[in-house]
Amino acid sequence: MSRILAAPDVTVRRVTHPPGDHFFGYYEKTPWSPCGTRLLGMRAGFRDRQPGPKDEIELGLIDPEGLAPFEPFATTNAWCWQQGTMLQWVPGTTDRVVYNRRRAGRFEGVVHDLSTGEKRSLERAAYAVDPRGRYAIGLNFARLATHRPGYGYEGVADPGAHEEAPTRDGVWTIDLENGRAVLALSLGEIVGMDPDASMARQIHWLNHAQINTDGSRVAVLHRWQPSDGPRQTRLVTLAPDGSDARVIWEARLVSHYDWRSTDEILAWGGAPVAPNAFWRVSDVGAEPRAFAPDVLTEDGHCSYSPDRAWIANDTYPDSQNLRRLMIVRAADGLRVDLAAFHAPPELAGPLRVDLHPRWNRDGTALSVDSVHEGTRQMYTVDLRAALAAAADIPVRVHVDS
Repeated sequence: MSRILAAPDVTVRRVTHPPGDHFFGYYEKTPWSPCGTRLLGMRAGFRDRQPGPKDEIELGLIDPEGLAPFEPFATTNAWCWQQGTMLQWVPGTTDRVVYNRRRAGRFEGVVHDLSTGEKRSLERAAYAVDPRGRYAIGLNFARLATHRPGYGYEGVADPGAHEEAPTRDGVWTIDLENGRAVLALSLGEIVGMDPDASMARQIHWLNHAQINTDGSRVAVLHRWQPSDGPRQTRLVTLAPDGSDARVIWEARLVSHYDWRSTDEILAWGGAPVAPNAFWRVSDVGAEPRAFAPDVLTEDGHCSYSPDRAWIANDTYPDSQNLRRLMIVRAADGLRVDLAAFHAPPELAGPLRVDLHPRWNRDGTALSVDSVHEGTRQMYTVDLRAALAAAADIPVRVHVDS
């Protein structure tokens, strides 16, 4: 039986300050620099509406102690509240970052050297970056803006907007050295994998691309909205060149996920083939297994610590409008509750401020976004006391070995 521990002495520190609303965005990237002395973040001048084509945000560096002011280095008008502009460090470098921008009527990625100021364009907007820094995966942010508001960018028309599953759109692989993008797997090809009647005459799109721990496999969510009934989702994986593509789970409710290893994913979902829970889903054909369903009872933004020993997770607002932050021991499902943050009910839907917990480089702290003090700001959560308390509780049942 998994257990729940209330963590002692958890220090939550605000590291950004008004004026302006600051955030980082999604949960599967780390804002911490390779040396751990800087955080990446974004600053917006409003919080109560969706960004339009003319709205820019500033990208900048943040002091992890919250003592120095926000240090801007660029602006972009390709962004959204939930995922920002996909700002992230380039693995294997100390001063290079990737983000997206709109230029000459299209969305493109940028590799920006913060030490020299040099910027190199990528042919497509980037979503996820290979952990070895060789390539990025790109998706169609114009299509997302239409079919998943809050996750796409405004200001560019989707050339395949009226096509159900374009063959000229899909998963793009982008070379980070020369900037060239190749269509690895089209939407048309994905829809043709094990199709069923619910897919016919529907608009399809892709979201939430992630790359596994050694860069050898890519995961992406394939989604469509039937004319009647809930949105449908499939979890698809492929090699970076588009080969060996497959649907790895028969569930049609798949939400947040993270790669545990080169060949296993932790994902929320299950219906209609299984109860909704966090499931360990194999990329090589093993049967899915539920993970700690007695303590992880609702969807959240899950991510593994750098050593894969812990899983950070959060919740959506409860009846008291509180979002809860936790870590869960991967070996036995021991849950450590860290803190709860108030979520103003007026910031809902695409405007909501999810915690989106993100690990630092050594697994001793998390970064979260929150609006509990009235403005959207970034915070760090020191985990050392919580990890020390958990270390005194023996592992009881191995559920993730």
